[in-house]
This record gives sequence, structure tokens and C-alpha cells, in this order.
Amino acid sequence: MPLVQRFAQVLGAVYLLVGIVGFVPPLLTGNLPGVIGPFSGYLLGLFAVNWFHNLAHIAIGAAGLAVHRSFSASRVYTLVIAAAYAALFVVGILSASVGVLGGLLPLNGADDVLHVVTALVALVLYFTARMPEVQRGTA
Repeated sequence: MPLVQRFAQVLGAVYLLVGIVGFVPPLLTGNLPGVIGPFSGYLLGLFAVNWFHNLAHIAIGAAGLAVHRSFSASRVYTLVIAAAYAALFVVGILSASVGVLGGLLPLNGADDVLHVVTALVALVLYFTARMPEVQRGTA
């Protein structure tokens, strides 16, 4: 399986699990000022989350798992992840508070680091992805 497909599969599984775990109150600690909605806190004491953030993780995970069997769909997924996470990184470092987008999306320093690393890995995988020879048409 090409790395771009493995990336979609692994990222999908991890983010689906993280999204679900974000709805488990004992795993959330602290108070996030300016963040709206239930299930807000620091997941595992590190990452700022709330119900919206958790749903976003579930959607990202489900999408990765849905496309990982297709090379071309995995490659598009990887590019979308790279662009979205780069944008989230920029939004996170430019925001003065944890509650971004009117308190709907909590972001903190740990999120920013995770977003920039994910964006860079996804970008590298996107540009280095090569379709397996068995899937290429013969000319």
C-alpha cells in the first residue's frame, strides 16, 4: 500500500478515535475561557477541544478511512488535510485566545504544533506519492 494511502488510513483511524475519546468527560481537564459548548477542556491535559472540535476529528477520521483504499482519493485527502491544517496553524498562531471563531473552535499551542507537523507530513506525502505500477494503465 502506498504511503499516501497508509497516511489516510492511519490518520483516519487516529482522528476517529481521538474524536470519540473527546466525548469522554474523565479525559478532559481544565477550563477553556471563551470556548462555547459542552465537552470543552484539555484532552489528556494537552489539546484544547470541545464538542465541535471533537466532531471535526470524527469527520476527518471517517473521511480518511473512507478513502484510504483508493490511491487518487487518498492523494486528494492528503492535499486537503495539508491545506486545512496549514490554515488551522496560521489561525491558531494569529489568535490571541484559545477560543477561535467566536469560541467555537478551541486551539492552543499543542494544537498548533500538531497542525503544522501534520500539514508538513501531508504535503510531503502528497508531492512524493506515486501510483503503484499494478494500478497504472499499460501504454
